Amino acid sequence: MVVDIRVARRYARALFEVALKQGQLQQTADDLASLRALMEQSDELRAFFYSPLIPRDRKVERLREAFRTQVQPQTLRLLELLVEKRREKFFEAVCEEFQKLQEAHQGIARAIIESATPLTEAEQNALVQKLQQSTGKTIIPTFEVNPELIGGVRVQMGDYQIDGTLRGALDRLRDHITLEIERRGARVASTE
Repeated sequence: MVVDIRVARRYARALFEVALKQGQLQQTADDLASLRALMEQSDELRAFFYSPLIPRDRKVERLREAFRTQVQPQTLRLLELLVEKRREKFFEAVCEEFQKLQEAHQGIARAIIESATPLTEAEQNALVQKLQQSTGKTIIPTFEVNPELIGGVRVQMGDYQIDGTLRGALDRLRDHITLEIERRGARVASTE
Protein backbone atom coordinates (compact mmCIF):
# COMPACT_ATOMS: atom_id res chain seq x y z
CA MET A 1 0.00 0.00 0.00
CA VAL A 2 1.59 3.26 -1.16
CA VAL A 3 0.94 6.34 0.96
CA ASP A 4 1.89 9.99 0.59
CA ILE A 5 4.59 10.38 3.23
CA ARG A 6 3.92 14.12 3.46
CA VAL A 7 0.43 13.44 4.80
CA ALA A 8 1.80 10.95 7.33
CA ARG A 9 4.41 13.51 8.43
CA ARG A 10 1.74 16.13 9.07
CA TYR A 11 -0.24 13.78 11.31
CA ALA A 12 2.93 12.62 13.07
CA ARG A 13 4.16 16.20 13.58
CA ALA A 14 0.80 17.29 15.05
CA LEU A 15 0.72 14.30 17.40
CA PHE A 16 4.37 14.84 18.37
CA GLU A 17 3.80 18.51 19.22
CA VAL A 18 0.74 17.73 21.36
CA ALA A 19 2.53 14.89 23.19
CA LEU A 20 5.62 17.05 23.76
CA LYS A 21 3.53 19.98 25.04
CA GLN A 22 1.69 17.69 27.46
CA GLY A 23 4.87 15.95 28.60
CA GLN A 24 3.62 12.60 27.31
CA LEU A 25 6.09 11.91 24.53
CA GLN A 26 7.21 8.49 25.75
CA GLN A 27 3.67 7.39 26.68
CA THR A 28 2.44 8.34 23.21
CA ALA A 29 5.34 6.51 21.57
CA ASP A 30 4.51 3.46 23.71
CA ASP A 31 0.84 3.74 22.68
CA LEU A 32 1.75 3.74 18.99
CA ALA A 33 4.11 0.79 19.41
CA SER A 34 1.42 -1.17 21.27
CA LEU A 35 -1.22 -0.36 18.67
CA ARG A 36 1.10 -1.39 15.83
CA ALA A 37 1.88 -4.67 17.54
CA LEU A 38 -1.81 -5.26 18.19
CA MET A 39 -2.65 -4.58 14.54
CA GLU A 40 0.04 -7.04 13.45
CA GLN A 41 -1.16 -9.75 15.84
CA SER A 42 -4.91 -9.41 15.36
CA ASP A 43 -6.27 -10.13 11.89
CA GLU A 44 -9.71 -9.17 13.18
CA LEU A 45 -8.62 -5.73 14.44
CA ARG A 46 -6.61 -5.06 11.29
CA ALA A 47 -9.55 -6.04 9.05
CA PHE A 48 -11.90 -3.85 11.10
CA PHE A 49 -9.60 -0.82 11.17
CA TYR A 50 -8.69 -0.87 7.48
CA SER A 51 -12.10 -1.86 6.10
CA PRO A 52 -13.68 0.82 3.90
CA LEU A 53 -17.06 -0.91 4.26
CA ILE A 54 -17.58 -0.18 7.95
CA PRO A 55 -19.26 3.20 8.56
CA ARG A 56 -16.90 5.80 10.02
CA ASP A 57 -19.06 6.66 13.02
CA ARG A 58 -19.35 3.00 13.99
CA LYS A 59 -15.60 2.53 13.62
CA VAL A 60 -14.85 5.58 15.79
CA GLU A 61 -17.32 4.40 18.43
CA ARG A 62 -15.73 0.92 18.60
CA LEU A 63 -12.22 2.36 18.76
CA ARG A 64 -13.24 4.61 21.66
CA GLU A 65 -14.77 1.65 23.51
CA ALA A 66 -11.69 -0.50 22.95
CA PHE A 67 -8.93 2.03 23.61
CA ARG A 68 -10.32 4.86 25.78
CA THR A 69 -8.62 3.52 28.91
CA GLN A 70 -5.70 1.89 27.08
CA VAL A 71 -4.05 4.86 25.33
CA GLN A 72 -3.43 8.57 25.83
CA PRO A 73 -6.24 10.87 24.64
CA GLN A 74 -4.08 12.30 21.83
CA THR A 75 -3.33 8.80 20.54
CA LEU A 76 -7.02 7.94 20.50
CA ARG A 77 -7.72 11.23 18.73
CA LEU A 78 -5.20 10.30 16.05
CA LEU A 79 -7.07 7.03 15.39
CA GLU A 80 -10.36 8.92 15.28
CA LEU A 81 -8.99 11.49 12.81
CA LEU A 82 -7.57 8.82 10.54
CA VAL A 83 -10.95 7.09 10.46
CA GLU A 84 -12.96 10.32 10.06
CA LYS A 85 -10.79 11.41 7.12
CA ARG A 86 -10.65 7.88 5.63
CA ARG A 87 -6.89 7.83 6.06
CA GLU A 88 -6.49 4.58 7.97
CA LYS A 89 -3.87 3.46 5.45
CA PHE A 90 -1.56 6.16 6.84
CA PHE A 91 -1.42 4.62 10.33
CA GLU A 92 1.85 2.69 9.84
CA ALA A 93 3.60 5.62 8.18
CA VAL A 94 2.43 8.00 10.93
CA CYS A 95 3.89 5.63 13.53
CA GLU A 96 7.22 5.53 11.68
CA GLU A 97 7.36 9.30 11.25
CA PHE A 98 6.48 9.85 14.92
CA GLN A 99 9.33 7.54 15.91
CA LYS A 100 11.73 9.54 13.71
CA LEU A 101 10.61 12.80 15.33
CA GLN A 102 10.99 11.34 18.82
CA GLU A 103 14.45 9.98 18.07
CA ALA A 104 15.58 13.30 16.54
CA HIS A 105 14.26 15.09 19.64
CA GLN A 106 16.26 12.72 21.84
CA GLY A 107 19.43 13.06 19.75
CA ILE A 108 19.23 9.58 18.25
CA ALA A 109 20.02 8.74 14.63
CA ARG A 110 19.58 5.41 12.87
CA ALA A 111 22.33 4.39 10.47
CA ILE A 112 22.41 1.60 7.90
CA ILE A 113 26.03 0.60 7.48
CA GLU A 114 26.86 -1.56 4.47
CA SER A 115 30.17 -3.28 3.92
CA ALA A 116 31.47 -5.73 1.32
CA THR A 117 32.38 -8.25 4.02
CA PRO A 118 31.20 -8.60 7.63
CA LEU A 119 32.84 -6.10 9.97
CA THR A 120 34.44 -7.31 13.18
CA GLU A 121 32.93 -6.15 16.44
CA ALA A 122 35.91 -3.82 16.98
CA GLU A 123 35.42 -2.30 13.50
CA GLN A 124 31.70 -1.87 14.15
CA ASN A 125 32.33 -0.17 17.48
CA ALA A 126 35.01 2.13 16.03
CA LEU A 127 32.75 3.13 13.15
CA VAL A 128 29.79 3.85 15.44
CA GLN A 129 32.01 5.91 17.77
CA LYS A 130 33.33 7.94 14.83
CA LEU A 131 29.77 8.58 13.60
CA GLN A 132 28.66 9.61 17.08
CA GLN A 133 31.58 12.04 17.37
CA SER A 134 30.93 13.59 13.96
CA THR A 135 27.14 13.90 14.36
CA GLY A 136 26.88 14.51 18.10
CA LYS A 137 24.05 11.96 18.17
CA THR A 138 23.59 8.52 19.63
CA ILE A 139 23.77 6.14 16.68
CA ILE A 140 21.60 3.04 16.40
CA PRO A 141 23.36 1.01 13.71
CA THR A 142 22.10 -1.70 11.39
CA PHE A 143 24.96 -3.58 9.74
CA GLU A 144 24.46 -5.16 6.33
CA VAL A 145 26.78 -7.06 4.01
CA ASN A 146 26.66 -6.09 0.32
CA PRO A 147 29.34 -7.84 -1.79
CA GLU A 148 28.67 -5.46 -4.71
CA LEU A 149 30.47 -2.70 -2.78
CA ILE A 150 33.82 -4.49 -3.39
CA GLY A 151 35.45 -2.85 -0.34
CA GLY A 152 34.96 -0.10 2.24
CA VAL A 153 31.70 1.00 3.85
CA ARG A 154 28.61 3.02 2.95
CA VAL A 155 26.61 4.75 5.68
CA GLN A 156 23.02 5.93 5.22
CA MET A 157 21.49 8.16 7.93
CA GLY A 158 18.14 9.50 6.83
CA ASP A 159 18.75 11.53 3.67
CA TYR A 160 22.49 11.73 4.35
CA GLN A 161 24.90 9.23 2.79
CA ILE A 162 28.63 8.69 3.24
CA ASP A 163 30.08 6.51 0.49
CA GLY A 164 33.53 5.24 1.41
CA THR A 165 33.30 2.16 -0.79
CA LEU A 166 35.59 1.07 -3.57
CA ARG A 167 32.51 0.75 -5.79
CA GLY A 168 31.59 4.37 -4.99
CA ALA A 169 35.14 5.55 -5.75
CA LEU A 170 35.14 3.70 -9.08
CA ASP A 171 31.73 5.17 -9.97
CA ARG A 172 32.94 8.69 -9.13
CA LEU A 173 36.10 8.14 -11.20
CA ARG A 174 34.02 6.89 -14.15
CA ASP A 175 31.73 9.93 -13.88
CA HIS A 176 34.73 12.26 -13.72
CA ILE A 177 36.37 10.67 -16.77
CA THR A 178 33.10 10.73 -18.74
CA LEU A 179 32.59 14.41 -17.89
CA GLU A 180 36.18 15.24 -18.87
CA ILE A 181 35.80 13.41 -22.20
CA GLU A 182 32.55 15.30 -22.87
CA ARG A 183 34.23 18.64 -22.04
CA ARG A 184 37.20 17.95 -24.29
CA GLY A 185 34.91 16.71 -27.05
CA ALA A 186 32.91 19.95 -26.78
CA ARG A 187 36.09 22.03 -26.94
CA VAL A 188 37.34 20.14 -30.03
CA ALA A 189 33.95 20.52 -31.72
CA SER A 190 33.85 24.27 -31.01
CA THR A 191 37.30 24.85 -32.56
CA GLU A 192 36.48 23.04 -35.80
